[in-house]
Amino acid sequence: MSDDVKVKVLDKRHWVNPEALDKDPIEKIDLKRHPHLVAQLETQMAENDAKLKEYIAAYKQKMAENDEFRARLQKDVEKRVDTATANFVREVLPLMDQLDMALASAEKTRDAATLITGLKMIQSGFVRTFTEFGLTEIECEGKAFNPSEAEALQMMPVSKEDKDNTVIEVVQPGFRMKEMLIRPAKVIVGKYSEF
Repeated sequence: MSDDVKVKVLDKRHWVNPEALDKDPIEKIDLKRHPHLVAQLETQMAENDAKLKEYIAAYKQKMAENDEFRARLQKDVEKRVDTATANFVREVLPLMDQLDMALASAEKTRDAATLITGLKMIQSGFVRTFTEFGLTEIECEGKAFNPSEAEALQMMPVSKEDKDNTVIEVVQPGFRMKEMLIRPAKVIVGKYSEF
């Protein structure tokens, strides 16, 4: 046999040929011999790029919608606050007018009793208006001191043990509007001590 058949043996075992592991499987494929695979990969890549661009566009649109919604919500809240403030001022303005009239009348007549009567009427109007808006006075005199709704200005010694840590006197009343503390009461608190 004169025809020598040359056979080339390629050992693909990783411990024999470590360079074979470093190559990408795509690189192992002879792309010239498989043109349909190249076309398939290019088509798949184009489809993936189109999907990615579609997702990015949808994401940007949703973010823009969210920003617009937040802006509308902020404007709505500001409008409601302005409306509530305007309603409050509308209710208080007549009381201010009455106060102006009482002061003008007091300057003309110089009658203290009439002025006091007029001021009491104006005060009751303020109390009525504030009550309509949900403002209530914090009742704390004679009760145990509560630091979440009152501020102790002074500790006064008391001789009865049951008056210890009790509000003896309200110096300035505190107010709540529904559940919100508007102003804490300023109080004098009893401190028991044996004399």
